[in-house]
Amino acid sequence: MKKVMLIISFIFIGMFIEMFNLTTHAETRHQPITMAYYRTWRDITMPKNANSDLPDENVISMTDLPSGLDIVSLFHYVKPGTNQEKFWQTVHDVYVPTLHKRGTKVIKTLGIEEIYDVPSKQQTPTQKEYDDYAQKLIETHLIPYNLDGLDIDMEAHLTSSQEEKAIHVIYSLNRKLKQETSHPKLLIYDTNQDNHYLFKEIASQIDYLFLQAYGRDTKSLDQTWQTYRNTISATKFVPGITFPEEQDQNRWYDAYEPFKTSNAYLYAKWQPIDGPKGGMFIYAIDRDGKKYGDDTITKTDFSWTNRIIDTIKEDSNKTR
Repeated sequence: MKKVMLIISFIFIGMFIEMFNLTTHAETRHQPITMAYYRTWRDITMPKNANSDLPDENVISMTDLPSGLDIVSLFHYVKPGTNQEKFWQTVHDVYVPTLHKRGTKVIKTLGIEEIYDVPSKQQTPTQKEYDDYAQKLIETHLIPYNLDGLDIDMEAHLTSSQEEKAIHVIYSLNRKLKQETSHPKLLIYDTNQDNHYLFKEIASQIDYLFLQAYGRDTKSLDQTWQTYRNTISATKFVPGITFPEEQDQNRWYDAYEPFKTSNAYLYAKWQPIDGPKGGMFIYAIDRDGKKYGDDTITKTDFSWTNRIIDTIKEDSNKTR
């Protein structure tokens, strides 16, 4: 009898452990993100000519953005001499606190040129010079506005010297943003390229790889993923679309009705062969609903963005 009771006890213990493992797995299951690039020169607090010669006034505010976004990146470029003070004050006082209350993280995009532009006394910077420069980037771009991380925009072909400098700076950034702080921040890498030397060297340092897959198709996503699959996990791979920018000569056609035949929908549904993707991003979110050739600056109801968010969430719920 004692032997039977012992066997039954082991069975119940085993069942409990299995249930615990299943619960833990469900709690830690990957949650895909929806992210958007916010063109700062189109913010309502910016002069209309900050990066444009169009006559329309700016009409969008970051507080207008859909609450379902997980990350928003400040994609910043303005003409030299532009008065930006009101915008950055509003970022600090209103935008970041409001989006944080919604659960949305706010980061900033920097070009790769700014990453490798390390000041040094000699031709090759010292480790201290790399660390000091990484700290300067953080103090310049993140700390004053309480931002949640950096996005590195890589669309260039670098020299070997530039690559090595970028590698050192990214490692220093990772250490300062994640290891030497009680509040870790995001470090993201975005590119329009297949896998390449620089990314292979820094892949372990980044949270997500954003692929600018504008105007492509899901077969092309499969092909590009094949170049990355041995370097990062699928849950770090985030393809993206773009809405039509004003005065843009490109014709990507990522967001044209009907929704369910658009790249916006097909990318949201697409998954790498190795597992669920990290999510999806949108560039030029202020142009949601626009068509190529429409250069007017008007408000949007974010219909496309909200449908993308819903599609990403629906697919995530189905896999639980």
